[in-house]
Amino acid sequence: MITTYEQAIEYIHGRSVWKKTPTLDRIRHLLKLLGNPETKNKFVHITGTNGKGSTTSFLNNILQMNGLKVGSFTSPYITKFNERISVNNQMISDAMLLQLVQQIEPIVTEIEHELKNDEVAPTEFEVITAMMFLYFSQNPVDIVLVEVGIGGIYDSTNVLVPLLSIITNVGFDHMHVLGHTITAIAQQKAGIIKNSPVIYGGRRQDEAGKVITQKAIAQKVPLYTMEDNTIEIVNSDQWTETFTISNKKLDMAKSLFTIKLLGKYQIDNAILAIMAYLLLVEKKIVSFSLAKLQLGLANTTWPGRFEVLSKEPQIVIDGAHNVPAMNGLSELLMRKFKNYQQINIIFAALADKQFIAMAKILINIPNVSLYVTEFSGPGNRQIADEMLIKRMLPAVNLSDNWEETLRDVAKNNPMTLTLVTGSLYFISEVRTILTH
Repeated sequence: MITTYEQAIEYIHGRSVWKKTPTLDRIRHLLKLLGNPETKNKFVHITGTNGKGSTTSFLNNILQMNGLKVGSFTSPYITKFNERISVNNQMISDAMLLQLVQQIEPIVTEIEHELKNDEVAPTEFEVITAMMFLYFSQNPVDIVLVEVGIGGIYDSTNVLVPLLSIITNVGFDHMHVLGHTITAIAQQKAGIIKNSPVIYGGRRQDEAGKVITQKAIAQKVPLYTMEDNTIEIVNSDQWTETFTISNKKLDMAKSLFTIKLLGKYQIDNAILAIMAYLLLVEKKIVSFSLAKLQLGLANTTWPGRFEVLSKEPQIVIDGAHNVPAMNGLSELLMRKFKNYQQINIIFAALADKQFIAMAKILINIPNVSLYVTEFSGPGNRQIADEMLIKRMLPAVNLSDNWEETLRDVAKNNPMTLTLVTGSLYFISEVRTILTH
């Protein structure tokens, strides 16, 4: 009997994380026994290697600014598990999470007893996904923004029917699950394309774009890409990005926007949210307002995405946890912070990531001192081997304790930046400690 919030969280994390057989049968069976709650709301479905969270946050704030009640389903969490299911940026309560688990646990137990086969028992993410669908069926909102967990085709969120789908980008991550080529990974992510428009954060003729274009044609749905926009990045202050965009295909006149999230990749994420907003205007889900669109973007923040935790000394955290994200971070540092005398980077990653490749990107940024450290890895997942990184990259510094290193290197100097980056689990640990 699950009677407390702590027991509910323990139950969720106690589920099997992965199954050998990729299928949607488990989640469909579970949802059927729950009364098919996935049919009760309007959805936007979002996948991609990076940028899902930021794109979701931008679109969430835009729609809220236009008066909509917006639900969201995101992963992983940065501050608390409950934030994975939110309404208007407010995470569900401990009591509500407990109630959802109490509704789902007996049905999962029934499935296990009936089928007596672990391969057909719901996984951790399938249980969380079912909780999300159940919550929004019982607490309706105007629209729900749903992030894919991994990939697309066999992700448990892929049972929903969306108003539109967004594929932010396609890069190398989770290759042990999705494949070892961009084409293979794109095929997985294109699996969310159904009978509704799709937005892709690349070009039709790039490697992933060809796959996504073919799937859109096969599904007979409109495809919108970044090349449909005319974009100009405008010089702005160090802690904002400003850009103009026009889009003839979506009837968007040239307009100026400023965002607080830094990096060209965040400009791309903002543009994807703009395109999604314009399509929702076409679908009459929301009425167009340039002022509200601009304000929604300008007010968007996202924890752990080049987030300033301290200005004196300057300490920033950023969850760049794969090679594409690290390349984006490198571009940002060399563009916005190229005149800094010193950039101290404290880095930690999981062992199943391309941690050597990520460290190489960081160590090649001018004026950088790189410290590779440890953190408490989630569950049974192993963290990257710092000694191996040191052997491959002798200029790297080793750190047994990130807190001590942070105290040592963070200087109250306007021309010194200290950046903590890597695994989102690491960023979550750092943020929790530094903000409490």
